[in-house]
Amino acid sequence: MDQLYVEIELSTEHEETIIYTTVPSFLALYTYRYAYKHKEFQNIKINFVASKIITGKIRLRSSHLKQELTEQHITCREAATLPALKDLRLPIFERQDKLFIAGTCAVCREIIARQPNEELRELLGFKASCLLAPAEASIWTRYCEVDVVNLVSQLQLQGLNNQEVPVEVVRFEQHMNQPVRMHNIYKLAREQANQGLKRKERVLIECSTPKEQLLIEHRFAEGISFTIADLILYPLLSLVFEHCPQMLLHFPLTNTWFAELHSHTHCRRILHELYASRQHLCNDAVAPPLSIPDCEESSLYKADPKRYRPRNRIYTSQSEVDAALAKLTPLQIKFSADSEHSYGEELIDWQLIEPSHAKSSALPAQRLARKRQQLENMANAVVSLAQPGDRIIDFCSGTGHLAILLALKLPQCTVIVLENKAFSLVHAQKRATELKLSNCLFYQSNIDYFIGRFEVGTSLHACGTATDIVLQQCRRVNASFACCPCCYGSLQPMPHIAYPLSARFREVIDTKDYLYIAHTADQAHELGTTNCKPEITQQGLHCMCIVDTDRKLQAEEAGYQVILTRLKPEQCTPKNHLLVGRYTR
Repeated sequence: MDQLYVEIELSTEHEETIIYTTVPSFLALYTYRYAYKHKEFQNIKINFVASKIITGKIRLRSSHLKQELTEQHITCREAATLPALKDLRLPIFERQDKLFIAGTCAVCREIIARQPNEELRELLGFKASCLLAPAEASIWTRYCEVDVVNLVSQLQLQGLNNQEVPVEVVRFEQHMNQPVRMHNIYKLAREQANQGLKRKERVLIECSTPKEQLLIEHRFAEGISFTIADLILYPLLSLVFEHCPQMLLHFPLTNTWFAELHSHTHCRRILHELYASRQHLCNDAVAPPLSIPDCEESSLYKADPKRYRPRNRIYTSQSEVDAALAKLTPLQIKFSADSEHSYGEELIDWQLIEPSHAKSSALPAQRLARKRQQLENMANAVVSLAQPGDRIIDFCSGTGHLAILLALKLPQCTVIVLENKAFSLVHAQKRATELKLSNCLFYQSNIDYFIGRFEVGTSLHACGTATDIVLQQCRRVNASFACCPCCYGSLQPMPHIAYPLSARFREVIDTKDYLYIAHTADQAHELGTTNCKPEITQQGLHCMCIVDTDRKLQAEEAGYQVILTRLKPEQCTPKNHLLVGRYTR
């Protein structure tokens, strides 16, 4: 049976048991209750995991949860014996095949996806892709899963300060005013324009017509259909406007959206059943003076251009690159990745250790040989760091080629396969089952949702900033690491990642110049190929060394002994740097 784990805190006031939960767990519980209302419901066992301290907590209606809470309450001591509950942020969805899913949107999607009711599964949208992209890649998922969740948590703690409208509310109103973006929008526009017209009177709408001229407006968050995005945003924005109900009068499109949900769904009833409301929304009061912040008008559910189009973000001229490089001169560092190592010298008998690898990789022979060389380097580096009984994480694991190889070579270690793409992780799990591996754990999660302890962390070609998040995770628990970075041009500052990384680099160079150098590092092509211009390639290789030296210095400042070297043979990939670190303090 599938299992859902949500976080609660119990307290007693006037001999009454009060139940609190976090905002993410509240959303999972809300989605569970919404699915439960349908006639066809795939049974999911819900487990309430006790927590001692919850910040930004939401009070639940205990009268609706007493029986479930009595039967399915997991104490703090019991939770400590379950690896996934120690490793991942709640809420967590555990599939019956022992695949664990973390992340608010991913958990809520899984609750819906596992239901037999086709009408319910339509909430997942076209090709079941609604909120499928992880928060680090999609501004829409990040808005639903991070931005508004953080806002609600803050309001639960502090309330609304100085009648200042939260920027997240303004962004949603502006989003609802943007052109609808749907896969079949032109078909819908033709049907709408020609409704009731005779054949000769029909209007022809070409696909080249700008979406702004189609006259299709948002009824719901992602267009004209009710989706899981609405299901998640409804309770969140309801809790926001609860702190100042009159604020809603300033946002007519959001107000209309609320009315639409009240008319066509039972969202409000579920919210009333779960949430011990402080006050009811009141839309007919006089709106007080409010401070409404300015923010750029844009659609929220498009892909983040900073993630997918880095070259549209930064353009470098040679003079800018030269100026940025010159600022590093006072450091008097020889930037190179020439450290000697033996990580790639122990070759693997692939037919013996993993006979299905060629088939599961589905790569041409030449690419397969290069991929195996990369894996051999990484696996041997991890083996040099690991001890029996260690927990090893392969971050951004994809279909698990490196993780499964490590599980085979290190049977006395536990290997955690962590990947945020469901399809890839299921494929990795299938391969591990075929190889009869029993020392793997499978977590579908963003890197940031992993909170457990481990001894060795690794990643092979984690894209851009993901490598730095991996290294940050390793520093969090003083774990050893073996990382092969990739996509230097995609580096982008995040709330918890600032560039430059090391204190020494920050003394001489700012973020803008650093990103010029990182962008230039992606010009490193394999020497001798048709795309290769030797002088540009050499500069790209030099910039790769600079970025990875910054990573090396950051780890050394945190107490690590680090080598920066290259995979063997170097031609196995243009992005061939290898950072290997061991905590020494």
